Amino acid sequence: RQSTVRVRRAPSLPPRPPSPTPIFGLDASGRPVRDMRDFVIPYKPEELLAQPSDNRLWAQDLPPVDEWSQQQAGKALDALVGKLLSSCGREVASEKSFSLLFALLQAWPRLDDATKPRVMDLLVDASRRIVGESEKLKKSTGKQKDKDLVHAVRTAAKVAVFFLKWAAERVLKQSPEAALGVGRGRGKGSRRGAPADAEKEAALEEAKEAQRSLERSRCAVLGELLSLVSKGSMPSVWVSEPAEWQQVAQCVSDAGFLTLDSADALKHRETRHLSLKCIAEPLLQEGHQHSNLLVAAVSKLLYGLRCGEGGAPFVADVLYATHATPLPRLFLVELPTHCNAAELSSQGAFQRSLATFLVAVTEKLPHVVLANISILLPLLDVDCYPLRSAIVESIGVLLSSVGKKLPSGAHCAEPGAEKAVEDNEAMEDGGEGDAAAAEEVPKAGKQDACAHFAIASATKKDLLETLMTRSLDKSVWVRYRVLQTLCNLASRSEAALPRDQWSKVLEISTRRMKDSATMTRKASMQLCRTLIEHHPYGPALQGSGDERTKAQQLLQEVGARMQRLQAEEAAEAEEAIANAEGRASGVADGDEEAGGEGPMTKRRRIKGKTVTAESVQQDLDQALAEDDDGCVGDKRAERERQREALKRMRDCYSQRLRFVELIDSAEARLRGLLASRTITDVTEAISVVVELRLKGVPAATKAFDQVLGLVWSRQASIKDAAVEAFNRMHLEGHDAASAVSSLLEMYEQGCAGGSWTYTHLASVQELIQQCAEKGFIDVKKAIPAFTNALSGSACPMALRALTSLGAADPQALVAQLPKMFELLGPDGSAMGGTTADRLERSRLVCQLLQRLYPCIVNQMSDETMRHIWDFCQHFIAVIVGCFARGDVPAMWFGAAQAAMDLSFELSMAPKASTPLQQCPDKFWEQVLARMLASVLGRSTTTEEAMGPMAPICDGGDECAAPEGSDGADGAGEAVAVLEADKDDQAVSPKVAAPQLGCAVFVAGHLALRMLVYLEALQSALKRKRLAEEDARMEKQRDKNSGGNPTAKKGKKGKKGSKEEEEEETNEATSMGGVGQEERENDAFMELAESGVVFGPKSLLDKIKPLLFACLLDPVMRSDPVLRRLGAISLCKYMTVSKKFCQENLQLLFSILFPKNSAPGALSGAQSADDVGATSKNMGSLLEDTTLRQSLLVAVGDLLFRHPNVVEPWTGKLYATLGSTPGAEGGAGAELRLTALLVLTHLVLNDMLKPRAVLLVRALWLTACVHEPTARVARILFQELSKRSTNVVYNLLPQIIANLPDHQDNSGQLTGGAEERVQFVMQFVEKEKHIEGLIEKLSIRLEQSANATGAKGAAAQSATQQMPSEAAQDLEQDADDSAPPTRAAESVSCLSHALGSMTYTDRCILRLHDVVVVRKALHTAISYHAVTRECLLNIVEKCRKPKAGKGGVDGAAPEGEAPPAAEGAGGRGGGVNAAAMAAIDAIEQTVTGLAQGKDDDPDVPIDDAPAPA
Repeated sequence: RQSTVRVRRAPSLPPRPPSPTPIFGLDASGRPVRDMRDFVIPYKPEELLAQPSDNRLWAQDLPPVDEWSQQQAGKALDALVGKLLSSCGREVASEKSFSLLFALLQAWPRLDDATKPRVMDLLVDASRRIVGESEKLKKSTGKQKDKDLVHAVRTAAKVAVFFLKWAAERVLKQSPEAALGVGRGRGKGSRRGAPADAEKEAALEEAKEAQRSLERSRCAVLGELLSLVSKGSMPSVWVSEPAEWQQVAQCVSDAGFLTLDSADALKHRETRHLSLKCIAEPLLQEGHQHSNLLVAAVSKLLYGLRCGEGGAPFVADVLYATHATPLPRLFLVELPTHCNAAELSSQGAFQRSLATFLVAVTEKLPHVVLANISILLPLLDVDCYPLRSAIVESIGVLLSSVGKKLPSGAHCAEPGAEKAVEDNEAMEDGGEGDAAAAEEVPKAGKQDACAHFAIASATKKDLLETLMTRSLDKSVWVRYRVLQTLCNLASRSEAALPRDQWSKVLEISTRRMKDSATMTRKASMQLCRTLIEHHPYGPALQGSGDERTKAQQLLQEVGARMQRLQAEEAAEAEEAIANAEGRASGVADGDEEAGGEGPMTKRRRIKGKTVTAESVQQDLDQALAEDDDGCVGDKRAERERQREALKRMRDCYSQRLRFVELIDSAEARLRGLLASRTITDVTEAISVVVELRLKGVPAATKAFDQVLGLVWSRQASIKDAAVEAFNRMHLEGHDAASAVSSLLEMYEQGCAGGSWTYTHLASVQELIQQCAEKGFIDVKKAIPAFTNALSGSACPMALRALTSLGAADPQALVAQLPKMFELLGPDGSAMGGTTADRLERSRLVCQLLQRLYPCIVNQMSDETMRHIWDFCQHFIAVIVGCFARGDVPAMWFGAAQAAMDLSFELSMAPKASTPLQQCPDKFWEQVLARMLASVLGRSTTTEEAMGPMAPICDGGDECAAPEGSDGADGAGEAVAVLEADKDDQAVSPKVAAPQLGCAVFVAGHLALRMLVYLEALQSALKRKRLAEEDARMEKQRDKNSGGNPTAKKGKKGKKGSKEEEEEETNEATSMGGVGQEERENDAFMELAESGVVFGPKSLLDKIKPLLFACLLDPVMRSDPVLRRLGAISLCKYMTVSKKFCQENLQLLFSILFPKNSAPGALSGAQSADDVGATSKNMGSLLEDTTLRQSLLVAVGDLLFRHPNVVEPWTGKLYATLGSTPGAEGGAGAELRLTALLVLTHLVLNDMLKPRAVLLVRALWLTACVHEPTARVARILFQELSKRSTNVVYNLLPQIIANLPDHQDNSGQLTGGAEERVQFVMQFVEKEKHIEGLIEKLSIRLEQSANATGAKGAAAQSATQQMPSEAAQDLEQDADDSAPPTRAAESVSCLSHALGSMTYTDRCILRLHDVVVVRKALHTAISYHAVTRECLLNIVEKCRKPKAGKGGVDGAAPEGEAPPAAEGAGGRGGGVNAAAMAAIDAIEQTVTGLAQGKDDDPDVPIDDAPAPA
C-alpha cells in the first residue's frame, strides 16, 4: 500500500557540470533520440527519493509544488506538454519531467482541483504517444537505431506505467467533495428557502458532474495502463526483456486490484471491466513467465474476498476472465488453507463473501470447479454453516449446468469418452464388416460437444449422494439450502435429477417435514410440491391401490417375457449345437420360424384377460414397439433390444410404485402440518395438498377436506391460502358455465362419498362466497346458471351454491326469485318426487332466503317481500302437510326449524304489514295447537286437521283460537293417554310417535324463537327510543341556538325564566333514559321468564308434562327419536327460563352422568319386576350416545345463558374429559371429544373462565390416542398462549403440580407426565415469565418434597435396592412409612418443568438465589435424584455458547463460534462472569447435597452486573 508523504526536498549535492545531450540517432519521424537513464519500477514510490548507486532514474531536485500558485503549476505543465509533444511522450523519462510529475503526484491531496485533471490528461496523453511510437518501430531499418529506439520506448513505457499506477491509486481513493442525495425542503419555510433549495440543487448537479469526471479519469488511467501492456506493438517491446515485463505486468495487475478498495468503483461498470482487463491481460500474454504474477494474483484475490460485499463477485469475474490460465486452479487449491474454523469464526463478513464467491464461480466456470471438486468437498466438514451452505449450493449449480455452453476456449471432457473408445476398439477387432459402424464423429461435432458442460453419470451420482447426505446437517440453514437446491434440480429437467433418484429425494422431503425448524419444513413442502408437479412417471398418479395392482401385474408380465426370451435363446443354442452335428438347415429354419411365431401367438391371446391385463399387455407392446431399431433379421440383437426395453420398463414401474407409496405415507404428515400453529407450515401444506389433488392422487382427499375448514381461520394468510386452493381446484381456467359444472360435480362427489359433513358443506359455502367476493367467479353469470340447474338432480347442490353467491351479490339473486318460485313453488317441477326431497329443498330454500334477507332488508321492494313471503307460506304448508299425512322423515325437523326461523326473521321487516307476518308467535302457537289436536285424534281427516285457522290480531277474547285448537286440553289429554298406556311396550296406537315427536320439537324450538323474538323487539324498542331522544335533543339545540344567547343568563339571586325551567325539565327527562332502559330490561326479562314457559294462558307451559314424559315414561323413552326430541326441547325450555333451568338441571345431569346404582328419580318402578323393566328401559336411555352428545352441547349453551345456575355443576362437565375403565371404545371417545369441543368453544370465546382442573385434563388429552381429541386439546393450549392475559403462565404451577392426579383417569395415552410437561413449557418464552416461574415452581417443588418426607424417600430408595421379596415384606410391615406416590410424581413433574425452560443470565442469577442463597430446594435436591439431574442439565445447557436466539422452530443458526473464555461476557459468546460463577455455585451445591454434604457458607459470586 502506497502511503502519501509530504514533499521532501532533495539533499543538496554539488552541481553537475552541464554536458551536451548526446544524440544516438533519429526515430522514424526524424526526431533525435536522447539518452535516457534506466528505470526500475519500485515497490513503493518513496524508494525513489534516495539516490541509487547504479545511476538509475530517481526523484531528484523535486520542485516545491506545494508552494506554487495555480498559475505557476499551469505554466510548468504547459512547458511539459510541449516537451511531450516533441518527444512523442518519451519526455516523461527525462530527469526534470520525472521529478515534476513525481512531486505533483506526491502532493496530490494538496493540489488544486484544476491541476489534478491536467496531470491526468498529461499522463494519459504521454502513454498514448508512447504506444503510438511503438507502432513506428516496424518502419525502422537500422539495427542500432532499432535497439536504441526500443530501449527508449521501453524505458518511457516503464515510467508511464509507474506514474499511471500511482495516479490510479490516487483517483480510485478520491471521492466527490459534495454530498449526494440532498433533498428538498418542505413545510412552512419551503417558500422562504427557495433560493437555498436552488443552491442545493446546483451543488447536487455539481457533485454529480464531479462524480462523472472522476469516473472518466479512472477509466482513462486504467485503459492506458492496459494499452502499455497489450495494445498494438507493445507486447513485442517486452519480449526481449522478461525481467522488465515482470515489473510492468505486476504494476498493471496491481492497478487493477486497486479497485477492490473502492466500493463505488466496483459499482461502475466500465471501471470494473477495465480493472478486470488489467488483471487478466498480463496473465494471458504468451511467451512470458507468469509464476510470480500468479502467486501475487492469488494473494490479492484472497485479500479481495475480505473487502466487503462487492469483492466476491469481482474475484469470480477475475477467474472467469483468466479461465485459460492456471490462476483458477491455483486459487481453488489455495482457498481451503484459509477455510479453517479458527479463522472463519472471527470473520463473519469473510464467511458470507466466501459463500458468495463459491456460488458465483461455479455458475461461471462449472468445468473448473468440477475438476477441483475433490479439493472443495472437504470444506463440508468445516464448522462454518455459510461455507457448507455454499458448497451445497455449488453442487446444485454443477448438476443443473449440464448442457450449458462453456466460455470461449474452454473444453470439457465428454462423459462417455472412455466408453466410446472401448466401442471403437471392439469394432476394429470385429473385422471389415463392422468398419462402417465405427465411423468417427466429425471433428466439428466433437468440438461442439466438448464446448458444453457435461458430468459423468458416476460423478453425478456421487454428487447427489453428497447433497442428500447434507439434508441431515446440524445447521438449519444448510438443511434448508439442501432442500432448496433439490427443488431447483427437480424443477429444471430430468437431466439434472435422474429418474432413479426421485424416490430418494421424495423420501428426504417427507422426513424433513418433521424438522424442528420452520424454514426447513417450508422448504421440504416446496420440494414435495415440485416433485409431484414435475414427476417423470406419467401424466397422472392414481394412488397406491390401482398403481400397486397394475405395477404388480406388469412386473409379473415383464418377468414372464424375460423368461420367454431366455427360453428362445436356449432353444437357439441347442439348434446351433444340432447344426454343428450335421442337422439339415431346412429343419432348423422351420424351427426358427416356429420359434419366432410362438411369442407372437401368445401375445395375441388377450381375449380372455381382464381390462387391467389388457392394458398391461398394451403398455408392454407399445414400449417394445417404440424401442424398435429396425433390426429384423438379427434375432439375437432383437432379443437384446427387447431385454433392455423390459429392464427399463421394470425399473420405471418399480420407481413409480415407490414414488406413489411415499406420497401416500406423506398424507398423514401433511394433515398434521395443516393443524400446525406456524402459519407457513399451514400455507405450504395447503399448496402441496392442492398439487396432489390436481394430479389425481386419492390419498389427498381427506387432507383437502381438511383444507376446506381452514377458511374459518383467524389468520388472514391461512384463509387466503384456503380460498386460493379452492380456486385452483375448481375455478381457475373456467368460464362461468364450466365453473358451475365443476362446483356441482364437487358437491356430488363430496356428498355421494359420505365423507362430507355439514361442517364441510358450510365451509364450501363460505369458500364460494369468498371466491365470488374476490372475483374468481362471475356472479352475475353464475347465479342464472345455478338457477337453471335447479330443475335437475343437482338441485340441492345448486341451492347451496346460490346461498353463497347471494351473499356476494344479493340483487342478482333477487332477480332470480320469480323463476325459483316457479320451479320450487306449489306447482314447481323441481321440488322432487319424494317427501324427503321436498323437505330437504324446503330447508335449503329457507336458509337461502334467511341469509339473503339481511342483505336486502333496507332496499327490499314490495314484490321481493311478496315472493319471500309466498315461499315461506308454501314451505310451512309442505311441512304441515307431511305431518298431517304421518309421513315424517328425518328431514322434517330441519325443514320445520328453517321455516320457523324464516317467519320470525320476516316479522321484523319494514314491509311486514299483515298480522300473520307481524305475529309469528301467535301463528306458530296455532300451528302447534292443530298439531296436538291431530295427534290426539280430534281431527279424523287431514282436511279437518288442516282447516282454516283463527285470525291473528291484537284483540282479547274475540281473537282467541276456537275451542279445541288452543292445545291446552290437547296437551293434557296426550299426557293422560300416555299414562293409561304405559304398560304397553310401544307407543299407543292412538298417538303416533313420529307426529308426537314433531309436536315436541316445534314446542321446544318455538320457545327458543320466542326468546330471540323478544330480544329483537327489545333492541328495536331501544333503537326507537334513542332515535326519539336524539331528535328531541337536536330540536332543543336548534331552538336554543335560534334565540338570544344573553337571554339564557339571568341575574344572580333572581328567579330563572320559563325557558330555563323547560331546559331543566328536558335534561331531567333525558337523564331518566337510563332508568327507563333498566325498566325495559326488567319487563322483557320478566316476560321471557314467566310469559313464555310459565303462565296460565301459555300453550308451551301446558306441554311441559309431555316433555317430561318423553324422558321419564318407560314406554315413550324406549323410542330413540322421542327421547332425543324430548331432551332437546327440555334444554331449549331451560335456556329460555332461569327458573325452569334451576328446577330441572339435576334431571339433565342425571341423564348425562348416570350412577352405577339402582335407578333413582328417573324411574317410576315400584316392584322388583318394575325395577327390572325400568332398568332395561333406563339402560337404553343412558346408552344413547347421540343423546348425551346433544345434551353436552346444550349444557354449553346453558353455561352461557345462566352461568351462575350451571356453575356448581361444571365439575361434572370437567369429569367428562376423563375416562372410566372399560369406556375407551368409540362411543366414549366421541363423547369426550364433544365435551372437549364444548369447553374449548366456551373458553376461547370468553364465555367460561379457564380453570386449572380443566387445563390439567386437557393437557393429558394432548397425548390421547384418539387423534381428533388430541388435536383439539393442542389447539386449546395454542390459542390460550396467544392471549395477552397470560392464562397458561398464571396457572402453570398449579397445572404441573396437579398433573399426576389425573393421569389414571385420562385413558390411553402415548406418553408420560414428562412429555406433557415439556409440551406445556414450550409456551413460556418471555424472560420475566421464566423468572417468575422459577420462584413459583421452586416453592411448589419444596412443598411436594416435604410432603414425601425424607424418611419416606429414604425408605423408598432402600426398598428399590432390596430384593423383591424383602421389599414386599417391608411394605407390608410399614404401612405408615410408605412414601406418598403422588407427591413424588409431583416432584418429578416440577423438576422437569424447571429443566425445560430456557435460561438467560438473569434467570441463572434468580435460580442461584433460590438454590444457593435461600436454600429453598435443599430437601428436593437431597432426596430426589430427578431434581438433581434436572438442575445439572440446566448447568450443562447454560455452559454451552449461545451465538444467537434459539427456539422451537430453530429459525436462527446454531452457535459455531468457539466457547468464550472464562470471564468473557456478552450475549453473543455465552453468559457473563456473574452468571458463570452462579452456574458453578449451583453445580457445587447440587453435587455436595448429592454426596450428603450441606455447604453452609454461601458461595461468593462476582459482582459483575447482569445483562439488562
